[in-house]
Amino acid sequence: MSHRGSTILWGIAVVAVALLSAVLCRVFVVEMFTVAPQQMENTLLPGDRVLVEKWHYGVRLPQSYVSLPWVDTLPGTDLPARLPETPLPYKRLGEQLVKHNDVIAYNYPTGEPSPLAQYPTAVARCIGVPGDTIEAHEDMLYINGKPSVQSPVITEAYLVPDSSLSVVEEAMKELWGEVLPRQTIGEQSLFYIDRYSYSKLADRVSPSQLPRLVTLAHDNYYIELPSYGKDAIITPRNAALYAHIINSYEPCKVELQGDTLYCDGRKMSRYRFSQPYYWVLCDNRTAATDSRNFGVLPHSHVIGRCGMIVFSIDAEQRGFDSWRIERFFQYRKL
Repeated sequence: MSHRGSTILWGIAVVAVALLSAVLCRVFVVEMFTVAPQQMENTLLPGDRVLVEKWHYGVRLPQSYVSLPWVDTLPGTDLPARLPETPLPYKRLGEQLVKHNDVIAYNYPTGEPSPLAQYPTAVARCIGVPGDTIEAHEDMLYINGKPSVQSPVITEAYLVPDSSLSVVEEAMKELWGEVLPRQTIGEQSLFYIDRYSYSKLADRVSPSQLPRLVTLAHDNYYIELPSYGKDAIITPRNAALYAHIINSYEPCKVELQGDTLYCDGRKMSRYRFSQPYYWVLCDNRTAATDSRNFGVLPHSHVIGRCGMIVFSIDAEQRGFDSWRIERFFQYRKL
């Protein structure tokens, strides 16, 4: 073979190895995700490109040997876009538990018979880990019976009646030089305010005129996350939750009768869960992509821990004004 031919083959080999390394790195090590609006404001902003450390909680093995994204069949054919068509069993190497307050990327539970990696992705903060008891009332969150100190950047919805609107808007102008965006609902205005800013408003506005927190039914709950690595005790208070978890994610099926669980006609008093389960919340508490909507998050759906913000683009700006330079290459505790 000529010298030129050897050089070409060497170049092809180098490119092939580089591409394979990039694919393996993306699948098993790190991947860059774009943060969607109304999930983690103001911890992460819409348009932040974040590196997700896939290895941090153990390497999740692919559930397909070959898979094309976004399609079920090869374009123009009836051939399946992934092999095998039925997802391989979930497996993870070097499993590590998610910790309290970790900000994680995960696959949104949909229950569809497709590989987990093809589920929609979301970002949230881990509030509860296996064995925790979580209780929420209005704007207070309790972990194992103790009040939980929450981030001051958590964003929540507040209502202001028209009778107090001018006072609140004047306080906003004094604090920030502008009035925060609002939506009109009848004779009230809806504002989205983070807790730090709300505390500043509270110093300038009387309690009777302060914006009133909006809470929905899903903002008040009591959750007992099952233990992992040992038998979880089934009680009348947690039976309905455990039945949902077992029937949705575990390898067996149970029946709930009143506040008692049965498996194959036998009453259950305990059960050992096959994987950890978490409770995750978005820092933007008006979002609907967290555990208040879909319930517990199985460890199988965890993609990895959010790490460095590589770069950030503000979609509402144009040109160089859209680049949030101050957020480039930030690696901070989220």
